[in-house]
Amino acid sequence: MIKLIICDIGGVVEDFSERKYIEYICGKHRISKGEFRSVFMPMLDKVEVGKETTYNMLGVLARRFGIKAKDLEFSSSFAKLAKPNLDVVKLINSLHKRYAVVLLTNVSRSRYLENSRVGLFRDVGHERIFASCYLGMAKPDRRIYRYVLDRMGFVPGEAIFIDDKQTNVRGASAVGIRGIRFTGYGRLVRELKNAGIRW
Repeated sequence: MIKLIICDIGGVVEDFSERKYIEYICGKHRISKGEFRSVFMPMLDKVEVGKETTYNMLGVLARRFGIKAKDLEFSSSFAKLAKPNLDVVKLINSLHKRYAVVLLTNVSRSRYLENSRVGLFRDVGHERIFASCYLGMAKPDRRIYRYVLDRMGFVPGEAIFIDDKQTNVRGASAVGIRGIRFTGYGRLVRELKNAGIRW
């Protein structure tokens, strides 16, 4: 019986992805998206688990592409680019009346703080937010799913995980959590109903 719903933020609760950020910055500064992505993404993976600082990452990007670090708008672009997925927010709030709901996100500290400041997930019903930058591990590492289960007091068979990235869904499935890949609101509703979730 499902008791816990674990939900990703970016790409599910919020309409935001790194692709959106890369397209925005590269378009604004006329940079090659492929080249920018090849430098940015490996460093971001380290920033999101606290193995690198945002400051250092932005310094490397600024030097490499001839842009001032502040003009990379790494955190401030959230307010421009990230918008709540209102249908999903409403659904989660309904689910929160019957199930424990937590949010699980791969995120840097600076973006987490910016997200909190602008309140993009303020209105989402949840018990807790688990952020990779404070845990030192990120999806799809199996340890992060086990950590969430342990902290919330549930076993894998009592949980459902929702994420827009298939690799993260596979990570959850590998520890026995039922995974749903988010591709749109309508499909999410159908998948939840198929899993016996009611609201």
